[in-house]
Amino acid sequence: MISNASLQLLKYRRHAKRLFAGPGTLEAAAYRREIIAPEEQASFPPLLCLDGQIERITGAPAESTLAQELETATRSSGVHAPTIAYHLKDVALVDGSVYSGTMRFFVRELKYDGQAEPVEIEQAALVSSYYGVKYFGHWLRDDCTLHLLADDLGLPPLCLPGPTGLHVEHYKALFNQSCAPTFRARIRHLTIFSDYHHNRLRRERYERLRAVVGARFPHKGRRTLVYLKRGQDGARRWIENEAEIIDGLTRSGFVVLDTATTPFDAMLEALVDARLVVSLEGSHIAHCVYAMPSSSGLLVLQPPDRFSANQRQWTACLGIRSAMVVGMRGQQIGGYCFDLSEIQQTIDLLDRALA
Repeated sequence: MISNASLQLLKYRRHAKRLFAGPGTLEAAAYRREIIAPEEQASFPPLLCLDGQIERITGAPAESTLAQELETATRSSGVHAPTIAYHLKDVALVDGSVYSGTMRFFVRELKYDGQAEPVEIEQAALVSSYYGVKYFGHWLRDDCTLHLLADDLGLPPLCLPGPTGLHVEHYKALFNQSCAPTFRARIRHLTIFSDYHHNRLRRERYERLRAVVGARFPHKGRRTLVYLKRGQDGARRWIENEAEIIDGLTRSGFVVLDTATTPFDAMLEALVDARLVVSLEGSHIAHCVYAMPSSSGLLVLQPPDRFSANQRQWTACLGIRSAMVVGMRGQQIGGYCFDLSEIQQTIDLLDRALA
């Protein structure tokens, strides 16, 4: 029977070994390294925008850099790293980190509350990622597809506490991916995936989950224009002139879906028939990953001081055209303003690209 004391001892032994041997790596800790999908070359269609938009960008999210985001936004080609399974023996999961030898694989910071009893696990695959346990969008894109890798290898999933809420529960039920979070464990055989790029294997897994959504919410043959309204969850970020934008777009035939109030089924029913989706940058856009048709377009309204180009990667992977309008800082904390005329002109760019 494993105890909290013995798990803590494993953790402290790792600290002691690290003083002499240095920090370990995932590759060095693994007894077997399995390449599931090879490295591959990739090309990216241009990110559609009006002249002068790139020059407005002044900053990136805290986890990234402006240089990284601009490179992702403007590149026309690149390399997708391989998808790798690292197989490890006799590891400890303690407070959000996996320990093996001198290696610490950090997923998230968890404070032990004295309540969770440690468990012993024969074999498992980690299906929680660093960003997936923090952000709904990464959980939906990254961790749900990690779950499929575990299934394909016949390994039980191991997950840590992550995002919560009705949408999380809806997707878990829809994808049949129930996984109770584990806080502390001794694991005899653990597999950790390196799965960061949108290669052919990622697209194949996206398509499997898109097929699940399509079976539940079949296309009705319409080509809907959608404004996807961001809720109040997550970082404070909102559009000060949103009423003006919604009025202008609804006059052009757009329907408004509010991620905070529109029922889950109604939201996906509209998205599966979308021709164009317009939305403020944020995790809520991940609903589009499994619902938008591949022949559609996504226009992201980007804050200038926290510009994120991550939407460009999965849209290129799925054959969805992406565009952006960069706004300006508003008068209030977390507020931004976007020019309705620029949005309408960029919609025209997308329309022509999809014609």
